[in-house]
Amino acid sequence: MLRSSVPCLLAAALAVPVPALAYWQWRDANGHMVYSDVPPSTAAAKVLRAPGRHAGEFQPVQAADAAAPAPAKASSKPAVAAPTPEEAFQKRREASLKAAAEDARKETEAAERAVRCAQLRNYATGLQQGMRAAVAGPDGSLQHLNSEQRQAEILKTSANLEKHCS
Repeated sequence: MLRSSVPCLLAAALAVPVPALAYWQWRDANGHMVYSDVPPSTAAAKVLRAPGRHAGEFQPVQAADAAAPAPAKASSKPAVAAPTPEEAFQKRREASLKAAAEDARKETEAAERAVRCAQLRNYATGLQQGMRAAVAGPDGSLQHLNSEQRQAEILKTSANLEKHCS
């Protein structure tokens, strides 16, 4: 019985469509395989895979002035090498992950704030409706609020609601 279900499961797994990945694949001048989300910057790279294109169709556009060598300038600044496609990809990836983590942190803070504000509103409603309330005394025992203490607690709670939950 188990053997007859294996081909069915295999056929079902193969029938699930897999979305196409949008990445570039090429061999650099040293023959190393490179995978990136941006195209290669040199024409010397042999493109093996490009998003939406067949292998070998991509030819990078060269600037008109890039063909002629630029005159060497005497500069006090050392030349800074352009980042490789892998480094550029890693930098973009880190920025994306950092932005996603910041968004998740903001969402968590907003949810926690909403919970605290709901609790504070419930407490204020209970105080205004005359529900019995108590605070911890200096010795740790509960002391029920009298009318003056209740009014002071209502004012304090209202101020906190306006400050933190408006």
